[in-house]
Amino acid sequence: MSGLQEHLSKLSPERRLLLQKLLQEKARDTGASALRRRVGEGPAPLSFAQQRFWFMDRMEPGSPVYNVPVSLRLRGGLDAPALERALGETVRRHEALRTVFGAGADGDPVQVVRPAGTFRLPTVDLAGLPSAERERVAARMAAAEMWHPFDLERGPLIRPLRVRLDEEDTVLLFTLHHIVSDQWSVDLLLREVMELYSAFAHGEPSPLPEPELQYADYAVWQREHLGEVVERQLAYWRERLAGAPPVLDLPADHPPSAALPVEAGSVPLRLSGAASRALHALARREGATPFMTLLAGWHAFLARYSGQEDVSVGTPVAGRTRPELEGIFGCFVNTLVIRADLSGDPTARELLGRVREATLEAESHQDLPFERLVEALQPERGPHLTPFFQAMFTLENQERTTPVEATDGLRMEPLPGKEQSAKVDIKLELVDDVEGMRGALVYRRGIRDAATVERMAEHLRALLEGMAADPDRRLSQLPLLADGERARLAEWNATESPYDTERPVHLRISEQAERTPDAVAVRSGDARLSYTELERRATRLARHLRARGVAPDQPVGLLLERGADAVVAVLGILRAGAAYLALDPGLPDERLRFLLDDAGARALVTDAALANRLPVFAGAVVRLDTDADAIAAECAEPFESGADARSLAYVIYTSGSTGTPKGVLVEHRGLSNYLAFFDEQVLGEEGFALPLVSRLSFDAHARQLFPPLLRGESVWVLPEQTVTDPAALLEALAGEERVSFGGVPSLWGAMVEAIRAGEAPKPAGLRAVLLGGEALSPELVGRTRELFPDVAIWNHYGPTEATVNTTVAR
Repeated sequence: MSGLQEHLSKLSPERRLLLQKLLQEKARDTGASALRRRVGEGPAPLSFAQQRFWFMDRMEPGSPVYNVPVSLRLRGGLDAPALERALGETVRRHEALRTVFGAGADGDPVQVVRPAGTFRLPTVDLAGLPSAERERVAARMAAAEMWHPFDLERGPLIRPLRVRLDEEDTVLLFTLHHIVSDQWSVDLLLREVMELYSAFAHGEPSPLPEPELQYADYAVWQREHLGEVVERQLAYWRERLAGAPPVLDLPADHPPSAALPVEAGSVPLRLSGAASRALHALARREGATPFMTLLAGWHAFLARYSGQEDVSVGTPVAGRTRPELEGIFGCFVNTLVIRADLSGDPTARELLGRVREATLEAESHQDLPFERLVEALQPERGPHLTPFFQAMFTLENQERTTPVEATDGLRMEPLPGKEQSAKVDIKLELVDDVEGMRGALVYRRGIRDAATVERMAEHLRALLEGMAADPDRRLSQLPLLADGERARLAEWNATESPYDTERPVHLRISEQAERTPDAVAVRSGDARLSYTELERRATRLARHLRARGVAPDQPVGLLLERGADAVVAVLGILRAGAAYLALDPGLPDERLRFLLDDAGARALVTDAALANRLPVFAGAVVRLDTDADAIAAECAEPFESGADARSLAYVIYTSGSTGTPKGVLVEHRGLSNYLAFFDEQVLGEEGFALPLVSRLSFDAHARQLFPPLLRGESVWVLPEQTVTDPAALLEALAGEERVSFGGVPSLWGAMVEAIRAGEAPKPAGLRAVLLGGEALSPELVGRTRELFPDVAIWNHYGPTEATVNTTVAR
């Protein structure tokens, strides 16, 4: 059976018809002349594919990325001289196996075919080792051969090695460079070696006719006769790929970099028999092939993972579109870009139709070498970026693992091997045979971890099986999660807790005051407030605000320096049923007026000095110092505020670094929910003192102000001069038995350096560090660990004012 017929026999009926149609169209349309032997025996130009491999080798000399490994297990009595002669004859027959690459007269690279010489098959004998050790050594040798580089100028570019395990067991290794071979050529090599071995082992001459054409003939023909075809197809690809996203934005464990290793990892993937049959049936109903159906599923998966609606996938094609090319040894494989439109959330069936058309068009324009496409369109690329795509797909109709008997009981069995180097970010390799669809996700180890790709494989399997079960589901509705993940998700979403999140925080603080009336609730410098004092002052302020027209759920401005009065003011506003809008006294007057107006504040709690900065405020102004007598005259008996879990607790504004500041409305239930988390996960049973160093206008104030009051402990308010002095801060912390620090990483970094320099004490009672507001660098984490190996480090960077407190915006 000829090579072309053999490959056709492996195709499904649909794909066989498609290929025949494409070949018929190509015979009509290309108009290229017949391929003939080139004139002369001198150097020949490189094919377009070889030119790319040569260029890549110049960029990264000696890279093993394009090494092609082949491993065979030979079982039975081996005639070693016959095998060596068969290999030598194969090398003689095919000039590509004797080709090296040098510089021509004009400096451009050329193919140089070396004369056939005496061939020797290197042999390593491991028969003297224990059985288990032989296997390990053979595996190490195979890996070493794969990673050993080639010299394209010196050659040879085929490296065979015989590893003898015992009298009846041999491993035969071939390593070739992709510049002279492809998978079709490897199949051709193995088939010819087996035929020649059978003949030579019986003392017969070679049964193979001399090749009519060599690869150099094809390279010359390609350069001279495909110009018009290439230009016409280039116009198609230029239009087809216009505006395509240069990068497929898949999540990564590590940032891509040219310095990352190219070593490939592989995670197995298997579809159930029912899903495989259903996908075949879907392909038949839609007039598509299994290749197109699986490719559509791969596109859908990549779109779901990347969030992109325009996804391109690379897929290899044999590139032997003319019958006379089937017996030539060399690199013909081409790469097609299948770009799919996933906009509008189509059904799986609709997407299959789109991918079917895209595949048919791409295959009918496959004469354009991928290298010429890259050269002409100049897409964005980099050391880690494959032009046009970062994901690939391949489908084989059967695995090449069937043992073949060569002669006299000798069986040659191709050994399945994992891909050693990753040429793209991620690739889906599938095999479709009678047992169903199975294969692997091949990935770059430098970008993703094995555990991540294992999850991806499970998600892909779930999506493909969901697509097979119901092709009329929209892509957004196709399943991704495996059964175990669904169970974990349900467990994570079981957020019911015994914590009281339905009552406003100030009511719970009042209950705490009843339990510990004489305990210190607030300490600020020399000032101390008991829970009873705090309750009475807050209630009187609340009544005073209600008398000034403040109604439940209304924002009330709070413009005070950090101190005991600020704590009283927060609770007083909450007890009035209102929401506090904390204002930073350090802000410009214009910004303060904007915040009050934008929030619709009906009143302002401040002092006389700060109130003078806002002469145009139209609401009621309560000055805690000059209005102290009037406030003290109010009744201290608690009253019903009217606030509930869905009432506003406070209003907080974003920094406005990206434009106009935006107010976030925080409800009592959101605040209570966050405080419940903080109490359980951060403070724990033992708890610790967490000083109030944040301004009330920053989101971190909630975890520094409220948790102590809910526990019957004291809010520890540090003055501004202490908060801005790293050494003074450390002195304050050092005086506590169990203490924590919460602030921005830059301030904590200065404190760490002060300790390292011996300028401030190291707090022995430090239990936790809570950092946010800025990015937390790994270096600062490392320095903290050196000083405090047992301290918990919480990184609060990233959430906004809306999410830190688990708020609900209205």
